[in-house]
Amino acid sequence: MKIFIIGCGRIFSKHIESIKALGKKKFEIVGLADLEKSKVKYFSKELKVSGFYNYIKGIKTTNPDIVSILTPSGSHAKNVLDVLRLKKNIIVEKPMCLKISDAKKIVNLSKIVNRKVFVVMQNKFNLPIMKMRQDIKKNKFGRIFHANILVHWNRNQSYYNQAQWRGTWKQDGGVISNQASHHLDLLRTIMGNPISVFAKNFKHMANIQAEDTSLVIIKFKSNKSAIIEATTAAQPFNIEGSISIFGTMGSAKIGGFALNKIEYYNVKKKIDINQYKTNPKNIYGFGHYEFYNHVYSSILNKKKSEFSCDRAVDTIRLINAIYKSNETQKEIFFNKDINITSKLLGN
Repeated sequence: MKIFIIGCGRIFSKHIESIKALGKKKFEIVGLADLEKSKVKYFSKELKVSGFYNYIKGIKTTNPDIVSILTPSGSHAKNVLDVLRLKKNIIVEKPMCLKISDAKKIVNLSKIVNRKVFVVMQNKFNLPIMKMRQDIKKNKFGRIFHANILVHWNRNQSYYNQAQWRGTWKQDGGVISNQASHHLDLLRTIMGNPISVFAKNFKHMANIQAEDTSLVIIKFKSNKSAIIEATTAAQPFNIEGSISIFGTMGSAKIGGFALNKIEYYNVKKKIDINQYKTNPKNIYGFGHYEFYNHVYSSILNKKKSEFSCDRAVDTIRLINAIYKSNETQKEIFFNKDINITSKLLGN
């Protein structure tokens, strides 16, 4: 399958690494595009592919099967809709977009043109996460009644200064819409869609528009609950990115700094937690490789995917509700008749 890549920023190398590892029997990079001429010139020469400043021209010229979108979050909606109009399958980095209205447009257009949109949530392929999800399905934890998310990461001011879009409401948002979106998506996958959220956001360290710290209480159906504590103000480096679950028959915590190891796993039959430990060099982990493999299989075999755009809409709704709760200082309920769109995010 031929791949065209839009955006040569921070995450670009991870995608290239994964595509190359899977080999030319599955993927071939045919072109790339970026607004920065220096990046286009350097990476197109390094990868020996065509480089473009205009991605629409690049896609029309190279005619790929898949377009990977690695641009700033606030650009995702336009990028995805443009590429869908060209009738191409899409991989887009999280979050799929910032606005709920844009998410709905993406889902509707993907159905009209009959093309797939896959949202990158690579941590679901981490060995500890896969083990936990398998055991939840097997009811080894009993009824899950509570979950806890901890994101204690470091993004210092130099990180935000590297690109003007970072930390802005129009293009990015803060820790909730960016760094913690992986954890929110996983939480929603395990616990189901929420009934309500109440959030308080703070800006402790970063000189940005949006928050660097967020505290959230979430209620789910069947009297289930969750607490989220997310910050990019941890000093002086990343500490942990974890999820804990509590059930009537057991409990577990998947921690490390990127959901990469089992901290504890309390079920009737004990397991060797070390066999599920991974040691990634950074928070991106090893999941992109498996994600691209999943995309290849899903397109080839015409299978449904849990990473599809219609699933991602619910995570976009949760992100917006958290921001709206902080904006209104009220508990936000997920009622179809109530507008849960944030006034700031994406504007």
